[in-house]
Amino acid sequence: MFVDLTAAYDTAWHRGLTCKLLLLLLDRHMVHMIMEMVGNRNFTLTTGNGQRSKLRRLKNGVPQGSVLASLLLNIYISDLPTTIFRKYAYADDLAIMHADGDWQAVEGALSKVMETLGAYLQTWKLKLLFVAAVLTPASSTLPSMTPCDL
Repeated sequence: MFVDLTAAYDTAWHRGLTCKLLLLLLDRHMVHMIMEMVGNRNFTLTTGNGQRSKLRRLKNGVPQGSVLASLLLNIYISDLPTTIFRKYAYADDLAIMHADGDWQAVEGALSKVMETLGAYLQTWKLKLLFVAAVLTPASSTLPSMTPCDL
């Protein structure tokens, strides 16, 4: 199953990211510096006729295209819930894999995983863009990959 998160770079919750960085990094000053870079961003809107809005502060998100953005987003989703499925993740893309000879068992397990994932995403203020399920017979060969235990 392939999962894509909606605007994950733009919606990463700053307070949640701060909490996760504090658990990962021992230096609180480093966390503060990173969050200053991420959180100290503003924007204005300009209409087609040249009118501009007031300057507004961005309250969520990481600067997409920056060197740190993918790393920070990977840290943000690094605590995805543990399930019987293998997970492969990078930034806003997630692949979830499971093998079982019983299609009904796969369907039931998949429903539970999506429920668990939905609760996680809601807690951390992320949203699904789409989910695509790919079912293949157990006899087909998949490329050899090492799972990333997130």
